Amino acid sequence: MKKGFTLTELMVALAVIGILVAVVTPAIMKTRPNKNKMMVKKTFYATEQIVNSLINDEILYPDMREACRTNQDNGNDIYCAWGFDYVYEANQEGEIYEGENKFGALFKSRLNVSKNVASSKDGKAPNDTDYYPIFYTSDGVKWDLTGTKDAWEDSKKPGTFDNQTSAAGIGKIFIDVNGDEGPDLACTMDAGTEDCDQYEIQILANGKLRINPDHERAVQWTTINTSIRDSI
Repeated sequence: MKKGFTLTELMVALAVIGILVAVVTPAIMKTRPNKNKMMVKKTFYATEQIVNSLINDEILYPDMREACRTNQDNGNDIYCAWGFDYVYEANQEGEIYEGENKFGALFKSRLNVSKNVASSKDGKAPNDTDYYPIFYTSDGVKWDLTGTKDAWEDSKKPGTFDNQTSAAGIGKIFIDVNGDEGPDLACTMDAGTEDCDQYEIQILANGKLRINPDHERAVQWTTINTSIRDSI
């Protein structure tokens, strides 16, 4: 005589499996890495490394603090630069970087760019060639550097940049960590989700940087690095 499962036994077994799936799935989801969170960390640390390498390059941005003090002692009212304020010509690997797009173009040159956004074309730097401040890198991240030349408006003096508690010196970098994919949400606490994908990094002329304090979730994700909490 062949033995088998009755319909009742099968239904009970399926019910048990359903309960186990319902219990285990949330735990698995919690332990699964949040890709956007990882990309926020990755892009912030990449930005920090690039900014540090630029500000410490004496060829690109010579330390002008001594010259500034000397000029002040002499009472000379002349342009005095410190750090990213220095917009004069710099040569790197045959390319000339200068002017209001100097920082943005140098920053971009350190990234693995895969595609430019054609509508963002700006022909002022480097070396009078086409400069595209909005672009994608090979990891799918969309970078927007158009805010890094805000500091060069005539109304702003080098090294001061309005109220430094709300506006960063050299400007701002806007990042969408998954490019054109959704949800296109800024990483604020009001977003109500941990799947946010956009945040902003503010940069001072002296090389300090922080995440826009309005993007609290991004700040939380990168708190291992204390530089984002520096007062500016």
